[in-house]
Order: sequence, then C-alpha cells, then structure tokens
Amino acid sequence: MNFGLAFSYVFKDKDWFKKIAIPALCGLIPIVGGFVVSGWALKVTKNVIEGNLEHALPELDFGADLGRGFKAAIITLIFSLPAIVFGSIGGAMLGSGIENEVLFTSIIGGCLTLFAILISLLIAFLGTTGLANFVAKDKFGAAFNFKETFGLLKKSFVSWLLVLLAQILSVSIIAPLGAIACGIGAILTGAYGMAFANHLLGQAYNKSVLPGVVDVEPLE
Repeated sequence: MNFGLAFSYVFKDKDWFKKIAIPALCGLIPIVGGFVVSGWALKVTKNVIEGNLEHALPELDFGADLGRGFKAAIITLIFSLPAIVFGSIGGAMLGSGIENEVLFTSIIGGCLTLFAILISLLIAFLGTTGLANFVAKDKFGAAFNFKETFGLLKKSFVSWLLVLLAQILSVSIIAPLGAIACGIGAILTGAYGMAFANHLLGQAYNKSVLPGVVDVEPLE
C-alpha cells in the first residue's frame, strides 16, 4: 500500500484544483450533493483498479456520479441493517431493563448491543470489500457476492484494515484541516480526503484480486 502516492497523486494533475473544487462545491447541494461527491470519489478507485495510479483524479460527471453515489449509499445501508436492527433492539431492552430493574432484560439487551458492535466490525470490512467489488465490476449485485468479497478480504486483510484507517483519517483529520483557514478550505479538504481514501481502496482491491475470480468492467 503506497500511502505517499495516495497523498500526492492529486497534485500531479495540472487541473487538480478544478477537479477537486467542482465536486467539493457540488457537495453543498442539499440531499444529492453527498451522493455526487461519493460517486466522483469512487471513480478514483476505478482508475486505480485499472492501473492509473498516478493519474487517478477524475473529472466530475454529475449525472453518472450521482447514480453511482446513490447505489453506493444503498449498498452501505443494506450492509448496515443487521447492526442497526440488533443495536436498536439491544439498546431498547437494555434501557428498559435498567429502568424497570429487570436483570434478565438488561443482560439480553447488553448481549444484543455487544453483538451489534461485533457485527459492525465485520460489516465495516465486508462493506468496504463489497463496495470495491461493485466499483470494479460496475454491477450492483457484485457488492453482495460474498464468495468474492470474503476472498478479497482473506487475500490481503492488512490492506483492507489500512483502508478503514485511511477512511477514519480522512474524516477526522484531513477534512477538518481546512477549517483552520476558512469554511471553503474545509470543503476542499473534505473532497481531497475522499480522493485520498478511495485511492487506497483501489490499491487494496488490486492487492486482493484472486486470479480468475474478478473481471473488471469498464465504467460508463
């Protein structure tokens, strides 16, 4: 995993500011803006998967990026549903048991809550590999091909762990850095953080591809 390249490839593009600024500004659009930026960032992943590691920064294509980002959000939601369900039930039972001093209800609620946390950790990995597989094959169902996604995760677990850490880094450190300058700076660093994390997502996929299992489809 080349963290240095993931940080620096953006600035090797002579139009890097425009390519970052336009998606960043689109992100301000209510409701749909987040989908557009997400779909745009996933094109970085696709470019890396196709071997364009140093020239992975894409142009914005509003309609196509909106559609891709919306699909990615649905994929993430579906993966998150088990944790949401168990966490909600466990939290409700735990709160009810404590309030009414019912030990059994509290124990069951606590166990379900703990189970939800463990599921969340598993989903974080499977959701990430599933999303990468969706991008690579440009097919919604590819995200839920668990034979492939488990295979990707097993092939290079450390790479996917680094991707998750990079996603946390982009949200908690890189994106807020722009706030030191001004609000616009925070918008730009947010888009840059996504471009960084999605470059590593493509790198992890390339390290994990199982020969003869995954075919990369061209992105429309």
